[in-house]
Amino acid sequence: MARRFVVISGLPGSGKTTLARQLAPALDLPLIDKDDILERLLDARGAGDSAWRRGLSRESDAILRDEAQASEGAVLVSFRHLPGMPADSGTPTGWLAGFSIPLVNVHCACSPELAAERFLRRKRHRGHLDAGASLPEVLASLRAIECLGPLAIEPRVVVDTEREIRLDAVIREIYAAFRLGGAE
Repeated sequence: MARRFVVISGLPGSGKTTLARQLAPALDLPLIDKDDILERLLDARGAGDSAWRRGLSRESDAILRDEAQASEGAVLVSFRHLPGMPADSGTPTGWLAGFSIPLVNVHCACSPELAAERFLRRKRHRGHLDAGASLPEVLASLRAIECLGPLAIEPRVVVDTEREIRLDAVIREIYAAFRLGGAE
């Protein structure tokens, strides 16, 4: 099979990792998850202030990129940088354009309200600095991000992550998108 990548996108709390963990084995691709990388760095180096966390986040972005570029294909999951966001927010995507291999963007569509609830319920390493966030703060942030639109990677498969996901249907759409993008 040709080298292929599935890029998972969506709001924080929209279900990117949950969906990616189902898709990777179903597509016979490894999963490369930025949060997993960042958590390994936090476990190894400890938690710090927001500047410390941003530094580790940028380092985990570079590791994600390097692991993806060295792989034979993967499901890549991270909260991606969108035009209009602060420069140090979200995982940069420019390096994806340099791939001469098929990419499919699977976008997790979810309301900011549900994403905010999920975001606040999830349990992550204290180094993520999520603990002090309030529902109004998270919701305002997610609404602002939603206004920026989806990640500009085509072809795109949109998955409604507010409802039960029919994995078989999503997989068919991904394979159809790869064919559309010129990958057989």
